[in-house]
Amino acid sequence: MKHTSEPEENYLARGFRDVDTGATAKMAECLGYLDSLPSFQRYKNLVLEAMEPQPGDNTADLGCGLGFDVLRLARLVGPEGRAIGVDSSKAFLESARLMSHKSTAVEFINADIQKLPFQNAYLHSCKVDRTLQHVERPTSVLREMFRTVRSGGMVVCAEPDWGTFTIDHKDRAMVRKVAEFWEQSFRNPWIGRQLTNELREAGFIEIQVQGALLIAPSFEASDRVFDIVQTAVHLAETTRSDEPLEWISHARECDCVRPVWSSVTLFLNVARRP
Repeated sequence: MKHTSEPEENYLARGFRDVDTGATAKMAECLGYLDSLPSFQRYKNLVLEAMEPQPGDNTADLGCGLGFDVLRLARLVGPEGRAIGVDSSKAFLESARLMSHKSTAVEFINADIQKLPFQNAYLHSCKVDRTLQHVERPTSVLREMFRTVRSGGMVVCAEPDWGTFTIDHKDRAMVRKVAEFWEQSFRNPWIGRQLTNELREAGFIEIQVQGALLIAPSFEASDRVFDIVQTAVHLAETTRSDEPLEWISHARECDCVRPVWSSVTLFLNVARRP
């Protein structure tokens, strides 16, 4: 099978920085598929529960993507509350609005989450989920969360640590090279491990941390979630070697006999605004 390189803005590790300039459909498909994975659903339940949303609350999802969690929050805050999704992608928000048009408790705002369009202490709770890995200034987002969440309100930050990314394949040397290339393609690949101290420095208290494993259970799932084919292609171009391409072909063949799964650890930080 011939493997071709996609433009950098279509590569999942980089494309979420500015969705509307890249392969929007590919990134939307990734988000939709992710939302169907059992391991993904388990950690999502932990995130929403930790936010402690109550009927009548104003709550926000920063970097809301297609708005799946905004709809879930809307059901928890009820018709008297407000579930707000904020995202920089107009394409994602257009899809989110179409999906949520029957919900009166939902609002979507096109804005940079590094400068939120809310008054001080407007929100009862807030979350940012797998978005800080892409933004230019994660600390600005955390400061904005601190500013806009009221005293006693909960914030939840869930981010991967790409230093924990692995693929179950016997060629460990090539797995390490592919994983490192993918890791280095993110703006903030270690944000998961850095979050606790960053939240503390932003002023939050009572910070609790737990890990959640996001698992893609097959070669196909790994490619849809972690873009491993394009990672191998880009690695081959960078190193001027066909070895990554041979590895990806072998991994695809192995998957027919024994699933080639992959995983990364997400760090869930739950904190309170004093």
